[in-house]
Amino acid sequence: MRAPRPENSSAESLRPFFQPASVAVVGASRDPDAVGHAVLENLLFGQKGSRDREAGFPGPVYAVNRSGGEVLGVPAYESLAAIGAPVELIVVAIPPRFIAGLMDEAAACGVKAAIVISAGFGELGTEGQALQDAMRDRARAHGIRVVGPNCLGVMRPDQKLNASFGAGAPEPGAIGLLSQSGALVTGVVSYAERERFGLSTAVSLGAKADVDDEDVLEYLAHDDATKALAIYVEAFKEPRRFVKLAAAISAKKPLVAIKGGTSAAGAAAASSHTGSLAGSHAAYDAALAQAGVLQARTVGEFLAWSRALSAQPPAHGKHLCIVTNAGGPGVIAADVADRYGLELARLAPSTLEKLDAVLPNVWSRNNPVDVIGDATPERYRDALAILGEADEVDGLVVIMTVQAMTDPATTAEAIAQAVAELRVPVTASFIGLIGTDVGHYLDERGIPEFNLPEHAVSAMAALMRRGEQLRREEAPEPATDFGMPTPDLAKAAALVAEGRAAGQRIFDLDRARAVLESAGLRYNQSGTADDAEQAVSVAEALGYPVVVKLISPDVVHKSDVGGVVLDVVDADGVREACASIRARVEAAQPGARITGFTIEEQVKGTEVIVGVSRDPDFGPLMMVGLGGVFVEVYKDVAFRLVPMTRRDALDAIGEVKAQALFDGARKRPVLNREELAEAMLRLGALVEAVPAIEELDVNPFVITEKGLIAIDARVIVG
Repeated sequence: MRAPRPENSSAESLRPFFQPASVAVVGASRDPDAVGHAVLENLLFGQKGSRDREAGFPGPVYAVNRSGGEVLGVPAYESLAAIGAPVELIVVAIPPRFIAGLMDEAAACGVKAAIVISAGFGELGTEGQALQDAMRDRARAHGIRVVGPNCLGVMRPDQKLNASFGAGAPEPGAIGLLSQSGALVTGVVSYAERERFGLSTAVSLGAKADVDDEDVLEYLAHDDATKALAIYVEAFKEPRRFVKLAAAISAKKPLVAIKGGTSAAGAAAASSHTGSLAGSHAAYDAALAQAGVLQARTVGEFLAWSRALSAQPPAHGKHLCIVTNAGGPGVIAADVADRYGLELARLAPSTLEKLDAVLPNVWSRNNPVDVIGDATPERYRDALAILGEADEVDGLVVIMTVQAMTDPATTAEAIAQAVAELRVPVTASFIGLIGTDVGHYLDERGIPEFNLPEHAVSAMAALMRRGEQLRREEAPEPATDFGMPTPDLAKAAALVAEGRAAGQRIFDLDRARAVLESAGLRYNQSGTADDAEQAVSVAEALGYPVVVKLISPDVVHKSDVGGVVLDVVDADGVREACASIRARVEAAQPGARITGFTIEEQVKGTEVIVGVSRDPDFGPLMMVGLGGVFVEVYKDVAFRLVPMTRRDALDAIGEVKAQALFDGARKRPVLNREELAEAMLRLGALVEAVPAIEELDVNPFVITEKGLIAIDARVIVG
């Protein structure tokens, strides 16, 4: 059972972690290899190996060690009480069994916050979890906030606060880093030192007994030093709270996330198509997309995007121009741009004319703009000045390779001079100059510089996605109901209750269809029959061709057992279809009950699927994508959390890869995306109103000239 949130869970309660008046290390050891020694060293001197007290935390730093004596030149007190002065933040590196009791002593000394470095808690099982719960409960009773346990610590460079056992310390910067993994923090800090960019904050959250991602995000959302937020997460304690908070933050500050530990475990036990295609990864993808979080797939993207978003303005479009002094890297950059969905700007005649005046007559006269291997700093400067003011260009990537004629340092100065006057974002790659003063020069002036051109393009893609995000407007209500039935959710709820009372967990097609028609979906004409002769009568009333389908409470996927026959054109065909269905079902699933047949008007067109499953953490999860019998083969689907907006629904439809089919390829009917979005919203309203529905599918949902027509339905209740 999740413990209640502490009463002092506001962002202000986290201030002592980042701006403490004083700090004490409990477990400060004289052993140079001990964690408590490393933490004290970092607090006193800024980082491991330093002995410059000016580089360390400027406020009082106390060592607490029950042996007393001296550690790293400061007195070691036998207890917090022995310090005799107020302590606001403690960093704890003692055995877990002592930490719950420590919270009582800490409260008496005025402690407001604790960073618990120690491991040996919930990660070790039941006994460790009991220690973790006791520590958390005791801290909460005293109003003490806790980061950890089993964490690296907290860094706040502009306060010279390194309350961690990391080997290095970042320079002050504009990226707020949160990570469930302490090792990732140390890796990012090392990378930042090499690439010479800074962080506003670095927080290793560890086991998140108390302070979690949402708490720190809320604090940094109001932190002027933090321009972009970067978060590595494996699981959220309160997923819905995260989505709501992240959506509010991303409207003001960019938020980049990388998700670790995704798994589809448990999806195999799901009965519907939607359930088997979902899983935790789909729920997190949907949550991050709806919250406006840019989800990186690699650590390289994670760092490149965070750097760019913290330093450059968002782009006003997705038309990119590449400026390079080498053809090959320019071509590679163009390929990467295409993979990210960016478009190379088509340079206008007026732009080409201006470039002709400043570039050699052998220049590429195309995009990428090849300024030639012997490009001078002035040539780069002039080209950027022209392209940065061209209406057709929304962002610039500048590439330089070191050749005998180039002057990297002066070129960097010229680029910075030009970029200072531009209206578009710029990223750069000086290939081979990683960790040099040249790259540092550009980074200091707000131009993210990367060793590899693909990272510069990736960073620009983030700036263009961020711009698109900020321009995103809610979709208006449609002026028509698309000929769909008026929803009657009360009737749908009654039908579900009747089905459950009848002992049905997987509804038969007739009942499932009735539920979804009550939710406002349009179906093809159909009827049911107990036997072949009744089926003939229904088919002749509907008109040929028809589809004959199995009705069985024991079969979930009818097509898998041969329970669907298409293109039936006469009475004999209906009789033959009924007989063949019986034979195939008895062979494929002996003992399955066959209670009748559904006879349907045959509708042909492109097939889509819409469905809902319930994620254990996020709740109802909507799926939309390419449908039909191969839905689980192609897996061309997208997800969103319910409830969702009309814009969320349209965005999900836009993520499906089969856009050409939706647009009428090969003379197929064209999908009305507004109509499909409306259907998704109606299904979302259904599962919110009727929580007994665990899973449902509408597959296929056929795109026809007359609009969307549902053919099949699956409803599973709990």
